[in-house]
Amino acid sequence: MDDAFNPSYYNTVDQIYHARWSVAKLGRLALLRRSVEMLWPQGHPTRLIQVAGTSGKGSTCRFLEAGLACLGKAGAFLGPHLFDYRERFSIDGTAVTQDAVTQVWETTVKPHLIELALENEQHLPTFHEVNILMALALFDQQQVDWAAIETGVGGRYDQATALEVVATALTNVGRDHEHLLGPLPWQRALDKAGVVRQGVPLFSSAQDDPTRQILAAVCRDQNAPLHTIAQPEVDQLDQLIAAAMEQALPPEALLTSEHQRWNAALSLAVLRTLFPEIDPAQVIRRMLAVRFVGRFWQVAAGVYADIAHNPEKLAALAGELTQKFSASGKIFVVGVSGKRSAVANLAPLVPVAKAIIVTGVAFKGQELQLVKKEVESIRADIPVLFIAESQQAVTVAQAMRHATDIIILTGSTYMIDQLLNPDPYLQTINATWGWRARQDTPVEGTLQFILPRPPER
Repeated sequence: MDDAFNPSYYNTVDQIYHARWSVAKLGRLALLRRSVEMLWPQGHPTRLIQVAGTSGKGSTCRFLEAGLACLGKAGAFLGPHLFDYRERFSIDGTAVTQDAVTQVWETTVKPHLIELALENEQHLPTFHEVNILMALALFDQQQVDWAAIETGVGGRYDQATALEVVATALTNVGRDHEHLLGPLPWQRALDKAGVVRQGVPLFSSAQDDPTRQILAAVCRDQNAPLHTIAQPEVDQLDQLIAAAMEQALPPEALLTSEHQRWNAALSLAVLRTLFPEIDPAQVIRRMLAVRFVGRFWQVAAGVYADIAHNPEKLAALAGELTQKFSASGKIFVVGVSGKRSAVANLAPLVPVAKAIIVTGVAFKGQELQLVKKEVESIRADIPVLFIAESQQAVTVAQAMRHATDIIILTGSTYMIDQLLNPDPYLQTINATWGWRARQDTPVEGTLQFILPRPPER
């Protein structure tokens, strides 16, 4: 990366080359802004911080929520959920109630969407936009003062970027969603840096120099202050944790993991910069209490689940397992879903695995035979099995397991949901999302009036 890198120009050319796609995406952002203005004409009362990145977004949002609770009522909008839709909306560290979700849907969001449909059915929102409106309505209903908002995919074209925010944060830039963000690291970095607003500070814990240089160029272009987090900030966080603890961290605490301490250090930097008066010790005490459904979760003796689903998250999981279970054999049951590369996802697990069992996923799962063909390129000195039915895969893993071994379920949120969801009704709803309109559902996140329908014959 050199000083001649012009982020605005490269983004302009990219948008021109893909005008039908990029304008449709930007149109969605404009529609969401209009919805927010219609529902909250005086402006939404909750002050927001947007978090983007390949991994660590959800944890960073939860750490921010914990720290913001020192200042008032705090919330977080997260995604995806694991078992229950309401997991996406946290207030003061707790998922909102079923009744609260139903109430804001019936009284605020659904009436607005019906009004949009009557005006122009092609302006109907995407699932992500509905979730954002639900979050804003819940924050308003619960009188939330501050909230962290997780970006869905990328940054520049994600609908969360339509919202007014007081700060943005970027955890890192990795390989996830290359089919949408670009195959090259600088392309993905430029897209994620699209969360930067004019004059609004950006905080980032990205460690690679090319990403940092792109962020610096974008922030200069937008006159946005840039705050970078490096090892000294993590070391300072460790000192604060040590001062706050009278004994060792409990094993289920997020802050036992090195990558989570980077997320916490990023969050602490945001809080201390925006609120110089905040008490870091109080923030740390609240962060120590943060828990996250599906993050290194012990589901039975010797069996763990983690919703890591991209190479960066799986590499972090492998590092955590090495740290915590160095003497244990590790048997992975891995689902591969969406358009992710099976090779890229499995590669971080191979060096630490005793065995890997790749299994099918009911929703958005990849064809197992195609995954098998792709994975054959990995030269692994361990057994790699392919078992279509996930429960059978777990049974085989248990049969392979010796006394000191552990089993880890990972790779796909949908696989963990179908194995472990305690609510069979939600399990069915989650696994069949979108079935009612699958034949004619528009492409998620595009404005369909850009591509008009042919006239009726």
